[in-house]
Amino acid sequence: MDLLGIDTLGRTDIEGYLSLASRFVDKNEKAITPPEFRDALRGEVVGLMFMEPSTRTRSSFEISAVRLGAHPLVLQAQMSSIEKGETLLDTCQNLEAMGVGAFVIRDSQRALPLSIAERVEAAVINAGNGTGEHPTQALIDAFTLTRALGREDLDGVRVAIIGDVLHSRVARSNVLALSKLGADVVLAGPPQLLPRSTDGWNAQTMTSRSEALKDVDAVIMLRLQVERMVENLDLDQYVQDWGVDMSVVETEMPKHALIMHPGPVIRGVELSTDVVESHRSLILKQTGNGVAIRQAVLLKAFGRA
Repeated sequence: MDLLGIDTLGRTDIEGYLSLASRFVDKNEKAITPPEFRDALRGEVVGLMFMEPSTRTRSSFEISAVRLGAHPLVLQAQMSSIEKGETLLDTCQNLEAMGVGAFVIRDSQRALPLSIAERVEAAVINAGNGTGEHPTQALIDAFTLTRALGREDLDGVRVAIIGDVLHSRVARSNVLALSKLGADVVLAGPPQLLPRSTDGWNAQTMTSRSEALKDVDAVIMLRLQVERMVENLDLDQYVQDWGVDMSVVETEMPKHALIMHPGPVIRGVELSTDVVESHRSLILKQTGNGVAIRQAVLLKAFGRA
């Protein structure tokens, strides 16, 4: 089963992923693999096709595949025939002919995962398609937040997503996932870093940090994706207006509000070190939950759950 975007999933589908993932964390919220799943994908090969840099996503998919008994095949573009001009589609078709049963794809081209999914029999999982979507990260964030709040849904929960929303595939997937689970979502950032149109996003937009943080239950901070920007940004002004340090936490956020970030965190820009390491931060829980969610995603991709 392909996972190309949250836009293709309903609330029941999302809840199904979260429910399955809950079997892969223990009572201390640490990632585990129950005995009944340790050979679930034995003999299968998972192609990790990362055409853009990745630490958390690639590593957690690799760990997940190993824990389920599969073999992860990590393709590096510079060490493959892609460097000679072969397309990623041709690469996937050739690897499928060798027995690869699922492809985890990250690429700068928005249309590429769908295009490949239409041309191969293997399952395709979108691990980030340019500024399009990052569905597994949204599932991780929803999973982390529901568990931190002790809930099965997010009905009435207010979540602010702050920063470089314009270039963020995580933001788009999170708006879709969180709102489908019942959350009220706010998008906030400087006007030049907000989408020109948010039709279909099911979220409010704001250009004031303090207004966005008012009454939130959680905030998801985003890094500046300077590699995708075409205009220069005054970094010092951005940090002053949109960065969150402990003084902002104490004066602009409710006392119960939680802090999240999909990574990588650029300390001193969107978040200060003391906030990253504070008791309110769920950032490392998000990272750990990546293994639980991606085990669930791989099981569904191979039709084993």
